Amino acid sequence: MKTENMPTSQNTESSTQHTSKEALNKETATEFGLGIALGIITIILIAATAYFGLIS
Repeated sequence: MKTENMPTSQNTESSTQHTSKEALNKETATEFGLGIALGIITIILIAATAYFGLIS
């Protein structure tokens, strides 16, 4: 039986699969801002439709 030789260095995986901390923080901040904006727009749309009587 043959076994695959796996690299023993833990740095190999982290350097190839993960982005830098700065890029990750920027991406997370962008996603957070977009999520907040979409949430506020949704709340405004629900409030407007309720105000105009489209929702009982």
